[in-house]
Amino acid sequence: MLTGPDDPNRLDRVCVAAALCLIAHCVTAPALARLAAPLGGTGAHLLLALSAAGLSVTAVVRGWLEHREARVFGWALPAWALLAAARLGGESLGGEVAEILITVAAGGLLTVTHQLNRSLAYWHRRP
Repeated sequence: MLTGPDDPNRLDRVCVAAALCLIAHCVTAPALARLAAPLGGTGAHLLLALSAAGLSVTAVVRGWLEHREARVFGWALPAWALLAAARLGGESLGGEVAEILITVAAGGLLTVTHQLNRSLAYWHRRP
């Protein structure tokens, strides 16, 4: 277990769930787009990417202010860069499949980032 049952950190848990939802969306969006065009639209993807990035930055910075372990940024910065690359240039990097793979990689890194951030903050608070 990364943390104990008394862990009050909810934001990193939300970010882990958001990263996993991002992966699920990215994998299923091509099929869903054929069924309902608005689900695969550019606006929806931009909103999802901005929401994930905003939540992630908030949680990481908040955790870092508590535990002061810079290694969390070693996972966060590549994740955020991949998320930006997928959203801003994924299509030009190799089409839809490349965009999906880049986003899935970003989601995986975000999951590790927030589990680490949560764990570091938890153990920092322990006596």
